[in-house]
Amino acid sequence: MRDITVTDTVGRKTIFSIPDDAPDWHGPMGLRKGPPDISKLDLPIGVSVRINNQLYSRGIITEADAKRNPNEITLAVQAAFRVDAMSILELYG
Repeated sequence: MRDITVTDTVGRKTIFSIPDDAPDWHGPMGLRKGPPDISKLDLPIGVSVRINNQLYSRGIITEADAKRNPNEITLAVQAAFRVDAMSILELYG
């Protein structure tokens, strides 16, 4: 098995495991490794994608990663909202 990163139509990055001989386009049909689906949190799509991609870029993919680096989850959420804060500041200028 090999891991492949799939980016969906809204830019969300997800890692899937697929057989070694499978073509890359089979990625979404593979076993999802993570980050977990955070749509259950009922966040706006833009926020959801930013948090997901922060988790991805910080290597918080599996439950074991999250337990090993719980502070990184907080930092990922803060980084996702930092973008919003910067956008608001630009409105003042």
